[in-house]
Amino acid sequence: MKSILLIFSVLFICACSSNTTAPDTTNKVIGKWKLVAQLQDPGDGSGTFQPIDSARIIEFFDDGTIAVNGVLCFMSSEVGSRETGVYMLITDSNNDTQNDGEIIPNTCTSRSAKVFFDLPENGNLILWYQCIEACGQKFEKIN
Repeated sequence: MKSILLIFSVLFICACSSNTTAPDTTNKVIGKWKLVAQLQDPGDGSGTFQPIDSARIIEFFDDGTIAVNGVLCFMSSEVGSRETGVYMLITDSNNDTQNDGEIIPNTCTSRSAKVFFDLPENGNLILWYQCIEACGQKFEKIN
């Protein structure tokens, strides 16, 4: 009887053990993303994302760098010369931001310029720019 109880106890403990390996969330963002919507807010917080026709593409690489076919220092749907930067996931719970990651562009005149992003949950990536009113762009993964 004791051996049966011991076997069930061992099986129960093995079944309840947790996996302490953190999931790799970086692969959610790696790839090419196309601009599909832009947040239009009149300044009172009532804005919504509106569809937009743009050829703007941002690409996240697995080495922590990004590239975009246009300006990255401020919100724009225009395309132009290639700009680059670095990105990182925000894993510090003491950080004062609610976002999943940040991008530091290489070409901005202010070295403190950052673009924050939220990882895709429903298939879209959202970039948040530093503006007086809400400034955001929604991207759809294309590969």
